[in-house]
Amino acid sequence: MIYFLLFAVVIAGGLIAYFIKDLKPQYIHFLLSFSGAYLLSIIVFHILPDVYAVPDKKIGVFILLGILFQLFLEVFSHGAEHGHQHAFLKKTPWLVWISLCIHAFMEGLPINSGDHFHSSYFYAILVHKLPISIILTTLMISAGYSLRKILLLLSIFAAMSPLAAWLGHELTFLKEYEAYINAFVAGILTHVGTTILFENEHSHDFKIRKFLVIIIAMVLAYMA
Repeated sequence: MIYFLLFAVVIAGGLIAYFIKDLKPQYIHFLLSFSGAYLLSIIVFHILPDVYAVPDKKIGVFILLGILFQLFLEVFSHGAEHGHQHAFLKKTPWLVWISLCIHAFMEGLPINSGDHFHSSYFYAILVHKLPISIILTTLMISAGYSLRKILLLLSIFAAMSPLAAWLGHELTFLKEYEAYINAFVAGILTHVGTTILFENEHSHDFKIRKFLVIIIAMVLAYMA
């Protein structure tokens, strides 16, 4: 079921972007703010305590490596992971899509890491994927891609996290380094979450509503 939901939420986001042509940008911004705050809170409340249960200084090193890795990916994705809707450049659409697929694969690896870790983290990833899939589909539409091509690329993107979650559960090699992998992914998602939260908005009214959305997300993450 978890694999199906990980796949389905991406397709749902794509369909929303494709069929609701007048989707207001502020709705996406609020959804991003909620997802960023919820994701960052899950990292603080659940992921970091789990990974630091291992008394190993290298855990911190892998968190920092994850942050650096995400910075590298954003050279090609142009920040689509945290809501930047730059033009889907004709010369580099594949680089954007590939970097997002790599990001989706990495964030799927920790999903099967224990019952409590799995449940809280799993919901955070679902919340995170919806606005990203909407943004990705919007960019592909702006690039003039056909519906068939959009569905194909979106389906491959949607399959990345379920595939990673399955491999993380099945491969002994990945289980042996689970703490380091989870720390690395925590670094990736910490960068994404903080970037979403701290991006500036021009509207004072939007800032107030964004702050309320962030507070709600943090409270829900604490209760997860």
